[in-house]
Amino acid sequence: MLAKEQWKGAAILFGIALIGWFIAVIVSSDAPESPDKPKKKSWEERKDSIRLADSLRYVQWAAEREQRYDSFRLADSLRRAEWKRIRQQQYDSFRREDSLWRDSVGWRYIKHEKKDTILDLNLCDTTELQYIRGIGRYTAMQIIKYREQLGGYYSPEQLNDEPLQRLHLDTLFDHFTADSKDVQTIDVNSCSLDRLQRHPYLRYSQAKSIYTLRRQHIRLQSIEDLRSLPELTDEDLERIAPYLNFD
Repeated sequence: MLAKEQWKGAAILFGIALIGWFIAVIVSSDAPESPDKPKKKSWEERKDSIRLADSLRYVQWAAEREQRYDSFRLADSLRRAEWKRIRQQQYDSFRREDSLWRDSVGWRYIKHEKKDTILDLNLCDTTELQYIRGIGRYTAMQIIKYREQLGGYYSPEQLNDEPLQRLHLDTLFDHFTADSKDVQTIDVNSCSLDRLQRHPYLRYSQAKSIYTLRRQHIRLQSIEDLRSLPELTDEDLERIAPYLNFD
């Protein structure tokens, strides 16, 4: 066991150490912060700083991109202007050479001379149609195309049918004739359902009703046999009659 004097010495040393620690704590709390060690920023401050730096970098990048785009656009416009100039020069050169060659061989363009004439709708072609005032190449092609779908025209008034209405040909009826003898007819007693429904004047339901009626009877004799069909009106029968053959 420790002697009494030893206990006193240990207590004195402990007291001295405690006093020294207390003094060190007080001194450190009162001492100013060192300039070499700035305060640690909070997370919010660092986040704001990062966001600000990022926005500045984006603004700079956008400005540089706009400058590059303006540069490319200017260069492209210059290239286009140069290309157009060269193309125009080449076109003028080719046109001049072509005109010299035409003059040397005495060749001239043949233009369609518009004139008043009368054409058979079932016999004319697109070139002849373009001689009519008011008919161009596109209109002529549409007239021939519809003639093929119908199987021929039996009246000039058919140019006012729905597929051709937007062409406004109703003022040109006097320039055309049409003979029903030139129309390609459909043999009702032997044709297929597909052949009937392909005609512009027959809807699918009408073509099917005619086909079904024929299947129910041995043979259809005339257009009168179709009047019993509710799908076909008198107007429909009048329009389709020239295209049906009951022989």
